[in-house]
Amino acid sequence: MDPSQQWPYPQQGQPGPQYPQQGQPGPQYPPQQPGPQYPPQQPAPQQYPPQQPAPQQYPPQYQPPQQPNYGNQPYSAAPYNIAPNSAAPYSGPPANAYQPPATGMLPVPPPSRSKLPMVVISAVVLLAVLAVSIVVVALSKDKKADPVAGPSTAPASQAGPVDSCLVGKWNQTGFQKTVDFAGTDIEKREGIGKVKMVGAGKVWTINADGSAIEDDTKFVYSGKDDKGRTITGTFQGTAEWQVKTVGRTIEYAGKESDAAVVFTVDGRKAGTITLEPNLDPVNYTCVGDVWRTTPPTEPDTFARYDRVK
Repeated sequence: MDPSQQWPYPQQGQPGPQYPQQGQPGPQYPPQQPGPQYPPQQPAPQQYPPQQPAPQQYPPQYQPPQQPNYGNQPYSAAPYNIAPNSAAPYSGPPANAYQPPATGMLPVPPPSRSKLPMVVISAVVLLAVLAVSIVVVALSKDKKADPVAGPSTAPASQAGPVDSCLVGKWNQTGFQKTVDFAGTDIEKREGIGKVKMVGAGKVWTINADGSAIEDDTKFVYSGKDDKGRTITGTFQGTAEWQVKTVGRTIEYAGKESDAAVVFTVDGRKAGTITLEPNLDPVNYTCVGDVWRTTPPTEPDTFARYDRVK
């Protein structure tokens, strides 16, 4: 510094600018004055204009308080606290938007639609009742018209000891039986074993009291033995019986018999066997004009009889 500027008038004793220590500010210290050196601090509120209209965007949900203007202080970041609430407006309107369809989707037609199934069910039940009634009436008429149309069982209404279906005269139209000649004179002389015999011609007459006559005078059967020879049996005589039916079984009680059978081998007489009454029960069926018998222990043996008219 120039010495002439520090001590300009030492003789007069007047104070001057050379005494800056006394605390008097002087023009040589302009940097100490605050003011326009910090202009960026003043327009702080203008730096965030988008933050002020936030209450106008979502008035129903949240109205933030007005932030005071502090002049030189920077604007507070408190308005950003509403960010978590910003999702509320978006969750509210969709719920309100779907409420009208919910009330509109309530179906009213079901009560009217349920009437049709009830009508259909009622009609079906009525038809079923009518059908059952018709069937019952038809069955009743059939039973009155033809009381012996079905297979004979143990009839509860059986008037006598024998099934009424069997009462009458019957002609044998079919017969099959395996005859065993073992132990007979014919077996010893001719060497005949078992032969399946097939024939017809027997006549049965059965009365309502159970008395019956078996006429064998026209009964003939025949078959071939294991040697290929033709064995023929011709019956003769009659037998009297007392029969009764139990369930589907015929039980026999023999009275008198003079029946016999004459056997031939290839047309040559081989011997005669006198028949003894066979008292073994047999199973039977009787349908209309056909009567069949089968021994329970001989499933391959059967006889068929047709009613003589």
